[in-house]
Amino acid sequence: MPHRLRTPSWSVFLAALAACATGGGSMQSVIQEPAPVTAPPSFAPTSSADRIAPADTLAGDGCLSPLADPVTGVRIVLVRSESGLGDYQAPSGSYGLRDDQLLRLECNTGRVLGVVRR
Repeated sequence: MPHRLRTPSWSVFLAALAACATGGGSMQSVIQEPAPVTAPPSFAPTSSADRIAPADTLAGDGCLSPLADPVTGVRIVLVRSESGLGDYQAPSGSYGLRDDQLLRLECNTGRVLGVVRR
């Protein structure tokens, strides 16, 4: 007896689409807190070739990862990005962040904008 492939119903498709739009890594998190005072004003690429002088912008169209604290060397890793913004995870306990928080950066400059929910 041949096997028939089932096609998902529209309700399953719409539920999956709604899940993607309401969470699941979206950048809809608003800034909860200002940038931590212990964070640098901006993070730097790990390779100096990824910085464009004299404007001091970061190379490429997207967010770079990892980025490093130019003073302490702490590295942060990109979790999600959208529209020129990136949310980065810092090592546990860095900059006073809780496990459910990320740093939001402007991708073009590495400038810290604030703290958002994971």
